[in-house]
Amino acid sequence: MDVRENLPFIDPENLSSQDVLEVLLHLFRQKPGFIDRGHEINNKETAWVNAFLFRLNPGIDHDGMEAFVVEVIGSSVDRMAKLR
Repeated sequence: MDVRENLPFIDPENLSSQDVLEVLLHLFRQKPGFIDRGHEINNKETAWVNAFLFRLNPGIDHDGMEAFVVEVIGSSVDRMAKLR
């Protein structure tokens, strides 16, 4: 996904905490069956989505292009309980 093309309001070289959440949600919404049961900003690199903490890492894809990699940091039982 090209962030500049799909999310033109986001500067991938200067991400805010809200931008990280927007990119993560955009990616997850592309997955069939994804339901957003709750999300929130955590800090400048991470965000909670459905009680899982994700980090958006800048990197290089297999074609040598700049890309983002989504890393799962962990989950929260307390946050999961609130979703029920």
